[in-house]
Amino acid sequence: MRKARMAAVFSLLIIIPNIAAAINFYDGVRAAKGLYFLTYSTVYAADKVTDSKGRTAIKDYDLLKVEELLRFCYYSPDFVFTALLPAGGVHVGSTDKNSFGLGDASIGAGWFLPVKEVDILPMLFVKAPTGQYASDKSTNYGTHQVDIKPVVFFHKTINDFSMDAAAKYFFRLENDKNIAPGDELHLEYLLGYNVTKNFKLGPSVSWMISRDKRVDGARVPGSARQTLSAGAEFYTKFSGMSFDFSYLYDAFAENSPKGHFFQLKSCYKF
Repeated sequence: MRKARMAAVFSLLIIIPNIAAAINFYDGVRAAKGLYFLTYSTVYAADKVTDSKGRTAIKDYDLLKVEELLRFCYYSPDFVFTALLPAGGVHVGSTDKNSFGLGDASIGAGWFLPVKEVDILPMLFVKAPTGQYASDKSTNYGTHQVDIKPVVFFHKTINDFSMDAAAKYFFRLENDKNIAPGDELHLEYLLGYNVTKNFKLGPSVSWMISRDKRVDGARVPGSARQTLSAGAEFYTKFSGMSFDFSYLYDAFAENSPKGHFFQLKSCYKF
């Protein structure tokens, strides 16, 4: 019985590429014109999987996702274009299954609104099915499906304080097994305080809620997911580079892994 329940939950998990997310300082800032190179080193670890009521459905799941994301970003400064290429993998210790390789690549473009009081950047991202994927495997790093992601970033600085926020909606299309992960709404917020000229920190919160997934076009009742994560971010800059360290803990989760998210981001302007 436990194995059957585990397999059912596992079949839901394999189509979730964005287990956790964190907005970073200055994601929506009107940056100086030029080309930027960024890296994101990410680790997500979870031992528990929850059911539709937020209760623990599986213990000792031993999920580990590692990823290195390379990103190029061009500011005009009003126009923004970006390309992202991830590599990494997923390992599930309880089933001894893993998948490693290139991830699903994305491109995005946006334009800052002509508002002076706050930086507002609407963007549109498209994620392509370029990641490591095999239809006969139960664990895949790639999803073999397309996401269309409208996003709006916000940034505001007042003296030593800053506010970064994002509202994201992911339209998630079908994969080759006629499974469409439920569309997702993400709301992310980060409050920052300048401790020194080159160092800042602040609390971070991220909330995701999804629709039910669809199989062969039919909705699967009770498959919607929800995650509320909270943590902190630390930022520093020197020698023409900046670094962010983010941590989030899944305080609440439904139909989802419940674990810890770590990310180290670097940014260099050419």
